[in-house]
Amino acid sequence: MPPKPSFKDSTFGCLTRECLIQLVQDACRLQVLSHKFALLSVSSSTLSRDMLASQFLAREALQEFLTTRSSLRNSHATVLRGYDPVLAKMMTEAFSRENEEIFGCFEVMARSICSSLSQGKAPAQADLCELVTLVQCQLADANNSVLAAVNFIVATARTDIEKLAHIDVLTGLPNRRALEDELFLKETTGLHEGAVAIMHVDLDTFKKINDSMGHAAGDAALTHAADTMASSMGNNEFLARVGGDEFALVLFGPNTEEVLAQRAEQIIASISTPFIFGGKRNRIGASIGIATKVKSDGISLAKCLNNADLALYQAKNEGRGTFRFFTPSLRTQSDQKDELQSQIREGIDTQQFEPFFQPQVEGRTGKIVGLESLARWHHPKRGILVPFHFLDAAQEAGLLEKLDEYLMARTFAAMRRWLDDGIDIPQVSINLTGSRLLEVDLVDTMLFAADKANVEPSMIGIEILESAMIDSNSKQMLDNITALADAGFKLELDDFGTGHASISNLKNFKVDRIKIDRSFVKDVHLYSELSKITGAMIGLAHALRIDALAEGVETPEERLVLNALGCDHFQGYGVSRPMPESEIPRWFKRTQGKKALPPIRM
Repeated sequence: MPPKPSFKDSTFGCLTRECLIQLVQDACRLQVLSHKFALLSVSSSTLSRDMLASQFLAREALQEFLTTRSSLRNSHATVLRGYDPVLAKMMTEAFSRENEEIFGCFEVMARSICSSLSQGKAPAQADLCELVTLVQCQLADANNSVLAAVNFIVATARTDIEKLAHIDVLTGLPNRRALEDELFLKETTGLHEGAVAIMHVDLDTFKKINDSMGHAAGDAALTHAADTMASSMGNNEFLARVGGDEFALVLFGPNTEEVLAQRAEQIIASISTPFIFGGKRNRIGASIGIATKVKSDGISLAKCLNNADLALYQAKNEGRGTFRFFTPSLRTQSDQKDELQSQIREGIDTQQFEPFFQPQVEGRTGKIVGLESLARWHHPKRGILVPFHFLDAAQEAGLLEKLDEYLMARTFAAMRRWLDDGIDIPQVSINLTGSRLLEVDLVDTMLFAADKANVEPSMIGIEILESAMIDSNSKQMLDNITALADAGFKLELDDFGTGHASISNLKNFKVDRIKIDRSFVKDVHLYSELSKITGAMIGLAHALRIDALAEGVETPEERLVLNALGCDHFQGYGVSRPMPESEIPRWFKRTQGKKALPPIRM
């Protein structure tokens, strides 16, 4: 969401709500302080009391009165500076020559009374009568003039504040709050005539521009998009910036799907035209989700806006730079996803998730070299689920970090128990997604978890998808990968060969092992060209003194060829299926005391 507008972001100078409150308080205080001084002065002559104490209280009230008057008199040059000059002038006129004379007269009389009190003398009755008359009449009128001016300024400024709260300062467009108010007004008054279309527009590659060229370039892109869309607006249309790089265009009145499609194409084309920043031509794209409603369908405009958002999500998933119309199936998918995310939250809270472990062994001897920790969900209705069924939903719901840390703690604790039981597991590996590699405190979190479980970092492998490591534009990711290696964790490049920067990754990062993707292992014994490619990967790893592990090894024939190619380690159903912690000791006892390789598990 964009930052909330404030007067400091606008043409209103330094005026804020706090300043307005202070103005009103000061204007009211003038009247109170003048009456307070008069009361103290009269009481000093009618009551038997310490004159020095009376003098102190009276001087205190007078000084506060003078300070408050000075603050109000100068407000046109302080808090009102840069605001509407007409209202600032009104404040100046409240301290007219006539009023200033009244204020001055009060000050002279008050100082005279304070002087008498300081000498231990009661003020003369004539002076007290004159003071009371001045305070109740002329001074009250002068104070009321100041209060009236302040009230008018505050009322005007509050209106401006309310207007500003509905405007996006950067683009000058209405903001989300203004859009919601507009939709509510149209719906409650029936002004939309029953038919409405909403286009939810999202800028493509905006984050890339912001990150690589700076926020000023991002602002230029937003302004460009806003200007191009605003320039083509017709009657009975409403355009708002509703998020960081998101806009909503509402078209009130009937429109055919063909007309809306043409309009969406025109918006995408216009936003895609170059804009100038830093003396260079730059481009940005757009994706659009479109939803419509008619009076008879009974859905609210707020629901229609949400439908447009679902359609936008579909457009972005299908390649960006395009538009999609909302369909009921998208709502069904969204509801299913919401339900799944709710179940994931409950599953984490009730410990339905558990790490399963798949052995990794030496290719020639079958000796265990490690275990990979794999998330499993004991779903109460659907049975055991693999990450394919829940990982994306967990990430979208912001639950991935919590789930990862829970599974990581259980994995490290299991490692500690095996070691304590005399089961020699050299290493356990966990998977980290690209989003987690961007977390600022990732390394500290990992070290804390390892220390809590009393497991050395050198016994923990970090499996990183090659596609995630390609995102080398992120300094935070690069720093985290380097820091993990420096802390002693073992780095493993997962799904090797499926990305677009395999060699550069090996050059740029301290990788301990590559995991050759299953696509280069399956049927490697049947295709000579495939075996040459796989062999080249293994040779590259060995040239760089990096171990190579083949993923998805299932058959004796695949194992035989991979051994011939010099592959160091195997993992797959041909070694063992993933299993819960409780089954690892039995598997270890059954397989690690023998010279032969573990049997094929089909």
